[in-house]
Amino acid sequence: MNPSAHPLLDRKARATRSLSWRTSQRRSRNRRLNRGGRGVSDVVATILLLALTVVLFSSIFAFVTSFPSPPAQNTSQFSANLVLTKNLSYVQGIQLTHLAGPAIPGSSLVYFKSATHPQAPEFANPIAASVGLGGATTWNLGQIFNYSFPAAQQPILPDNITVLIVATDQLVFSTVLPGQTINIPPSFLTTSTSPATPVIGQAFTVYATALGSLGGASVYVNLANIPGLGGVYLTPQKMTYLSATNQWSFTVPNGLTTTNGTYFAFVNVTGSLGQTATAAVTVPIVVSGGSNGASLVSVAVVMTPQPPTLPATSAYFAAVVTYTGGASNVPLAVKFWANQTPGSSPAGKFPISTQTFGTASGLTISGPSTVTVYSSSPLTYSNWVFNSSVVVQASATLTGIASRNGTTAFTTANLVQGVVFSTKGLTTFAHSCTTTCPFLNVTVWDNWSTAVTFSGTVWANWTGNSKSFTIASTACPASSSVTISPPGVHTRWKPTAAGTYTLTVELVVQASGITVGYIFDTFGPIVVT
Repeated sequence: MNPSAHPLLDRKARATRSLSWRTSQRRSRNRRLNRGGRGVSDVVATILLLALTVVLFSSIFAFVTSFPSPPAQNTSQFSANLVLTKNLSYVQGIQLTHLAGPAIPGSSLVYFKSATHPQAPEFANPIAASVGLGGATTWNLGQIFNYSFPAAQQPILPDNITVLIVATDQLVFSTVLPGQTINIPPSFLTTSTSPATPVIGQAFTVYATALGSLGGASVYVNLANIPGLGGVYLTPQKMTYLSATNQWSFTVPNGLTTTNGTYFAFVNVTGSLGQTATAAVTVPIVVSGGSNGASLVSVAVVMTPQPPTLPATSAYFAAVVTYTGGASNVPLAVKFWANQTPGSSPAGKFPISTQTFGTASGLTISGPSTVTVYSSSPLTYSNWVFNSSVVVQASATLTGIASRNGTTAFTTANLVQGVVFSTKGLTTFAHSCTTTCPFLNVTVWDNWSTAVTFSGTVWANWTGNSKSFTIASTACPASSSVTISPPGVHTRWKPTAAGTYTLTVELVVQASGITVGYIFDTFGPIVVT
């Protein structure tokens, strides 16, 4: 009998196969579900990784592109030098050598600009490169550009000359060539007196050490602020140069000073280009053996504003009086005055303005104490000057005790400068000249933030005679310069006789109707045959 044919066994086998099949289906479905879950995670991870990469790359790109672009570099390189005359007083010509880079057209323009005489005719127009290349149409590597100034237009030294090469509206080279010397404005290193505390009526010496481009100029001292010296030394006094110590000195003889107190002398010098320096010299004059009353009183002077703003019309002052004695209700009177000394004219042609601007009376002081006394009126500067020296003094008198002086001093900035000069580079020529005669020019620089006007006189002085040219009121814009020709525009200066000439200019500078400065300058000697 075949067992598989038994009905009971056949049903059992079928049930077993059915259970096995259902189990297999569940396992297969679970495997598909598991595989599907892993597939979703991989996609998300890939998307996140790509997003992170994009964000990181964008951040790096933004960071790198935020760097500033490097400046454009000129591919052309040149060297430049000045050719000086034998006496080293003028620039005869300029040489430029093409060192590297492509050739540039012969039509390129070469500009020369002067730091000292910007309006001189030799700097008025550019020069075509072909002029200095023998007519060449291109400026090739290794070629030397040679330009010689006309004999009557050689730039005078010292000067700093800027060279610029422009090709098809592009600056391909620029440099500054220092002339024989770089003009350094004058300044004072030290000032002093000997003895350090002069005694009333005894001699003393003022010393000063000056630095910078003085151009052979002398140093002058103004002593008019010291009691007893104003009547003797009305004008600045020329000091003596001591080569052994590089100092300037001036000695005040015996028997002149009259009053004890602290005073100021002022030294000044004008350099080769009209730049002026002024410095104060403290002169503390004492009584021989001391004074009981004077030792009990001291005076200090303060000013508001300090220093005053230019242009200033007024300022207020106060005297701080200290009395260390023990007397009560001592009558006190205070007098204020000011001396104003322009420091720009060694010849002393500009005024010294002295003003009394207030007296306080009817006061008392009890010691020991300190009182502050204000001036009864402001000090009005009718002759305010650039680079001037101003001394404000207060004299306090305690009746029956003593009188003492207090002083404050200040100098204002040299914000306007000027020079007189003869162009065409001629310092020797014939008085019968025609086209070879030089121009006579005056240049004024206003380094201030306020426009000014200037007027004055130019003298052409020579042996035994002189000729003057009047300069009418001329405007100079703020932070700018103006060059004028006193004999007339494009009019050459033709001396009327042979001799050795010195050109001198004296100008008064005004702003808003207030005198705010003086200019003094000389040029020469000029030999006319």
